[in-house]
Amino acid sequence: MGNRAISYKKRFKFRDEQSEYVFQLKKRKWKYLWWLLLIPLLLLLFVRCEKDIQVRTIDPILNNSLSDVHVTLEYTAQYLLKNGEFFYSEQITREIQTDGDGKGTFEDLPCSVFSYFFHARERASYTAWATCYFLDPDPESSNFHYVRKKKLMMSPKTIDLGLSVLDRETDEPLAGAVLEYEYVLCGNDVRDSVATAPDGRCILKNVPECGTVSINRVSCYGYADTTDVEVKVKTALNNPDSSKIRLTPLKQSFTYFVKNKYTKQPIPGATVVVTLTSGNGTVVRGQSVTNVDGKGAGAYKDAFVLAKLDLQASKLHYKDGKLKGNYIVEMFAVLPDEQRTIYLEPEPYLEEFQNVDSLSMTPIAGVRNDIRIVGINGKTSREKEISNRNGVFYVKAMEGDKIDIDSDLTPYYEPKHTRIDSFARGEIILMKPVLVDLTFTTSDGETGDLLPDCTLAISTSISKITKPNNSDKGAFIVRNLRLAEEISITASKAGYTKNENKIRNASVMKLFNSVQEQRDIPLFPDLPPCNSGGDATEAQYKSQSVKSYNMGQNSGRFKFSWNNGGGIADQILVYNCREDEIAFNTPIFDTGLTAGTDSKYISFSDGPVITVLAISSQNTGTSWNYTVSCPE
Repeated sequence: MGNRAISYKKRFKFRDEQSEYVFQLKKRKWKYLWWLLLIPLLLLLFVRCEKDIQVRTIDPILNNSLSDVHVTLEYTAQYLLKNGEFFYSEQITREIQTDGDGKGTFEDLPCSVFSYFFHARERASYTAWATCYFLDPDPESSNFHYVRKKKLMMSPKTIDLGLSVLDRETDEPLAGAVLEYEYVLCGNDVRDSVATAPDGRCILKNVPECGTVSINRVSCYGYADTTDVEVKVKTALNNPDSSKIRLTPLKQSFTYFVKNKYTKQPIPGATVVVTLTSGNGTVVRGQSVTNVDGKGAGAYKDAFVLAKLDLQASKLHYKDGKLKGNYIVEMFAVLPDEQRTIYLEPEPYLEEFQNVDSLSMTPIAGVRNDIRIVGINGKTSREKEISNRNGVFYVKAMEGDKIDIDSDLTPYYEPKHTRIDSFARGEIILMKPVLVDLTFTTSDGETGDLLPDCTLAISTSISKITKPNNSDKGAFIVRNLRLAEEISITASKAGYTKNENKIRNASVMKLFNSVQEQRDIPLFPDLPPCNSGGDATEAQYKSQSVKSYNMGQNSGRFKFSWNNGGGIADQILVYNCREDEIAFNTPIFDTGLTAGTDSKYISFSDGPVITVLAISSQNTGTSWNYTVSCPE
């Protein structure tokens, strides 16, 4: 059997009482040992485990770690037995966010010994996403079981950036604007240029989504260049207004003129509406309403050089006119004056004229106005107009026409000729009134004698004359009276009644053509009123009767009626004095001793008192009555 070491188990014990032992050797069979080894292996395949995989996200150009990258890991975990199922597999997906150092760890990723043995080539798939970066290629993979650390190389995101170029004033898109720009991508400085489409837009291809594009220059005909514009791509994508580049339109001033179509003379004060529109005719750039100066010239400042120009001119009494031809501002500004002129055709229009008294400045009605119009268009016309109660009449002509007016209202006014060399507005035609002097008198209404030193109050309807205020010796003159007016004169004097009716709103024309008597103003003594009034007096069985009467005036005549009835002759005496003065006066009438009825007109001149004395021829058996009437 050879020399082989024999090993005894430590648990074998020798006994003192036994001195001899017999060991029997037996040949060992080793195959069963393989089965003993297989059992643990089989058990090992059921063991589950966990592992970690660390990832790092890196910018490959700058070799910088990238933080806040969202990383997803996907793989298939394999098991010999799980959930009561042999050869079980499940899809595992995990997500992490890298830290400030660009690192992140997928922890406790489930796996098994079975997978390590039989799926040792299992791949793990990585996808990564960040705001400004992406994984390229995407996805990326590595061996799941034997890789503990994984670097993910990220590439910057690019995008097509749309920009718009607009007019700063109107927001109108500008076609054909050229943008010169540059940006940095993957460490390279990229320069390029692009022109805008008809809608004013352009596309910048493959610019860094999280980077900045430097617009070195934007140019467009008719606009001032814009330079050094920084466009942050992300901002431009999120805020459409930041993707708009506005250019300032170039401006210049221009002048224009407004003139009369027929005379070619400037029209001062005309209104001009200036309208500037964009090239496509849809955008109104500006409007200006201006008044041309005294030379018919106007100016517009700061107009866009490429704007289409429209000029509309107007003025009262002219037809509206517009600029002929189509121009843009930069063309129009250098044209000759005649091509920058709007010609307006005058229209006939009514203007109010007025005939006015040259002294009182009051309107004159009824004036005949013969009008001759020589038009600026070469035509001549004639008209006749009568002024109305406001002195107004109308003339219809064109501005600039020559007008001759002959105004006549004889005999009240002197004829007037008016020449208007250039018709523009209404005129006041001053007419000189015909003035006259009238002589008036104040007289005693009973005697007809001139009455001096009467107080006068004079008023006239037009000239407002108030003098003289005294009748002097009984005759006075009112000077500078208009034949067309009316006059009122009130005359008064102590002891006489006031006369305000003889000359009251009297026509000066009628007074001028009348006899002097019509201009005499009589004043009557201021006496108590007549109190006889036809009263009858009757007496019976009286020897006599005496009664006095006030006749209301110092002289005149009155009617005396009497009845001496009864067939007995009685006597009635009439005196021109008071009762107490009978003895010293002679009767102005005596019936004598008569009987019967009669009447007679009796004149008196010694004062207003009349006294009647009736005497009976007998003491009894007689009666009489009489009536004293007021003077005629």
